[in-house]
Amino acid sequence: MVTPAAPVAPADVVLTFLESLGRRSEAELYLKLFRKLPKESFAIIAPGAPVVRSALGSLVEELKFLADLDLFAPVLLGLYDPESAAASSERLVKRLPAAGLDACPHAMDEPDLADRLREELHAERIPILHFPVAEGAGLEQRLALVGALVQKLETRKFVLLRRRGGLGRRERASMNGRLSVINLSTDYQRLAAAKFMPKRDAELLETARRLIDLAAPLPLLVSVTSPLNLLKELFTVKGAGTLVKRGAQVQRHDAYQSLDVERLKALLEASFGKLLNPGFLDEKPLAIYLDADYRGAAVITPGASAPYLSKFAVLPEAQGEGIGNDLWQAMQSDFPALYWRTRADNPIAAWYQTVCDGMVRRKSWHVFWRGLEPRVIPDLISDAEARPADFQAPEAST
Repeated sequence: MVTPAAPVAPADVVLTFLESLGRRSEAELYLKLFRKLPKESFAIIAPGAPVVRSALGSLVEELKFLADLDLFAPVLLGLYDPESAAASSERLVKRLPAAGLDACPHAMDEPDLADRLREELHAERIPILHFPVAEGAGLEQRLALVGALVQKLETRKFVLLRRRGGLGRRERASMNGRLSVINLSTDYQRLAAAKFMPKRDAELLETARRLIDLAAPLPLLVSVTSPLNLLKELFTVKGAGTLVKRGAQVQRHDAYQSLDVERLKALLEASFGKLLNPGFLDEKPLAIYLDADYRGAAVITPGASAPYLSKFAVLPEAQGEGIGNDLWQAMQSDFPALYWRTRADNPIAAWYQTVCDGMVRRKSWHVFWRGLEPRVIPDLISDAEARPADFQAPEAST
């Protein structure tokens, strides 16, 4: 007698699909981060009218995938085109039940809207919001309403959906011209002054900047992508759109004496979930790169003929905000040649593969390097493997 196979959970089906877009470990890491948030804080998704007109099926499919992962987000219509928002809302509300999703329509000017959305999201329904046509109300007024809603829901991600996907340069002829990440603290002035972005892309960047300002002090991230690439943008390190973020204020220290050692120690231990060995901070560093709010840090020490990246850490509650990228960019400008190691089961190993020149897998460690001459790599691998554990027993880590 053949035993019937156990049914596959919808979340596993979606994760398997995501594995074809990137690495399953990446998807599981982001899913874990998203699920740690209150249901109402995950995201707001704002498709433009052309997406609803010509890619409604793709949008509904992506919302279904998210629901299978136990993630629900309000859909906001009419940010740029309020004249068509009510009709778009009606189409989407009619379409979602066929995918097994409950839709709840709302106008953005309803009283106590945030409270209603919170209840509906916890009940695993999808609120469909639209801007009513209001005489004299422009984009700035609509953004103000969105900013207030983001504050009340403590939304962490705002997704602008358009058919073309992410932001790019004027001469963009392919995805190679896409701007993957825009750090407002370091990139915005340059991009605005250069004027090499298409007019519509520049407008979307300005919208993202305004939303991030209106959400402050919340660390809102704004993504611009296409409906077909929504999951890839949300669940892979490389993404498939443009991520716009405020950017961390990264400070460089050349000695532990110039920073709060206890806060740094707490950051490292919270990031790895283990206690540092007492002698770890006795080794003189070459440099420490530190988020001003002590949410992320990179520690570089002397190595075997090249600098060694001893620690790279971001607090669990700050993961997904792009602090790691900010630290990496600051560090890379000063130390283009580095090597480092990590445990094979470290979720960040997949990200390391995107920033290294090469790596080798060993039983206990994965060793990475960048900017190094081939002749020195064998010795650096041996050095990385031979270094003592930095964390206390019973379990050691990087």
